[in-house]
Amino acid sequence: MFKKLIVSFCILCIATATSYAQETWSLEKCVNYALSNNISIAQTKIGQKFTEIDEHQARHAKYPNVNAGGSMNLNLGRSVDPVTNDFVSETFYANNFSLNSGVVIYNGGRLKNSLKQAKINNQSATLDIAQSERDIALLVANTYLNVIFAKENLKIVNNQLALSQEQLKQLNQLIAAGTRPPNEALNIEAQIALNEQNILAAENTIATALLNLKQLLRINKDIDVIIPDGDIPLRSDPDMLTMEEVFTSALNTQPSIKAATLDLESALIGVDIAESALKPTLNAGGSVGTNYSNKGVFIDGTTRVIDQQMIIFNGAETTIGFPVDIPNFKNQPYFDQIQDNLSYGVGVNLNIPIYNNMVNRSNVERAKLNIETTELANLQLKDNLKIQVMQALVDARTAKLQVKASQKSYDAQTAAFANTKRRYDLGGINTYDYIDAKNQLDIAQLNLVISKYDYIFKSKVIDFYMGYPLKLN
Repeated sequence: MFKKLIVSFCILCIATATSYAQETWSLEKCVNYALSNNISIAQTKIGQKFTEIDEHQARHAKYPNVNAGGSMNLNLGRSVDPVTNDFVSETFYANNFSLNSGVVIYNGGRLKNSLKQAKINNQSATLDIAQSERDIALLVANTYLNVIFAKENLKIVNNQLALSQEQLKQLNQLIAAGTRPPNEALNIEAQIALNEQNILAAENTIATALLNLKQLLRINKDIDVIIPDGDIPLRSDPDMLTMEEVFTSALNTQPSIKAATLDLESALIGVDIAESALKPTLNAGGSVGTNYSNKGVFIDGTTRVIDQQMIIFNGAETTIGFPVDIPNFKNQPYFDQIQDNLSYGVGVNLNIPIYNNMVNRSNVERAKLNIETTELANLQLKDNLKIQVMQALVDARTAKLQVKASQKSYDAQTAAFANTKRRYDLGGINTYDYIDAKNQLDIAQLNLVISKYDYIFKSKVIDFYMGYPLKLN
């Protein structure tokens, strides 16, 4: 007996420590955490960043480009000096720099339409993120409700065990008084064993439901959920809504529908972009360049010398000197050459497409086919949404009826069990009949809880299509 007390005390301490270690999370906290850590949402956000880059690039495509270049060369053997344009047969070092710019003047509206398309694609990608977040929120809500349902089920089976134990206590008193045979206690003991098995199964269901929630949230620590006080309020009544009303709300609130509309706009612009390749393009550009050579020289004054030339005068050879100014060459400094060798140029370029092997025409046809494909995809998306709305509304109405039927069955079984218990207490029926009536009541109670939470979730699905936030309070 003492050992049992020690074991029970240890189990109580562990359970208490575990309860303190666990964090209690609300549905809102679970949803927010999932939206921040879900992989599929992160992937969708990366896709949206790509569209932001595309839009940024398209916005700057209308501005002139600027590029700079430079080179250093060591020339061996006979080659042309880039500064003097003379042929030289000795090794020399050359250096040149260039700066050029170009701008599109007209290209059939490609730049304007590309920017417009990039903006639309970015908006569509943003809506894709919103749709992913809504889908994840609904999945988290369903998983969260599964945990609450499992905990409610554990309360039921614990109450069933307590009731069976109390009944066994009363029966033992009757057996001790001699008013009941001892073998009747065996049926109650078997029922208690079954209740204990149900408790273990219910606890395992809670652990599994919490594990599913943690896996969805991508966390490893122990958490628990907050069970709302009283009944969970329901915002949408399926009996008060029509399919057209819910479908219209879904069309106006689901981001995927808005994204599909934008995708069609993007496809229409894609035709204009493809057709721009059939139109002339006009570009303008300019450039600045300079160079340097270690063979570059400049004239630093002149030196006058007498050039002696032999002539024949009156049949006799004689020498006459002519004054000649010979330039003095000096190596030109680096930055002087860079400044003196500057050159500029501007120009325009007109390109008129005549025949390009049907490449441009084929791109136009592909863009038009893309419109048809996008239109069909939009129709399919709306058809699927309509089917989902119809099914959700039917499921919610059916679940509501199931709750009413389960409540009616539970009330009837409660009254029947109360009558059976009175008869059992008076000795009118045996233990087997009493346990059978109790089992029927337990089944009815469990069915009521199942139908209740099934209706709650299906009502939240209607809220999802109506655009309402997912809340449990």
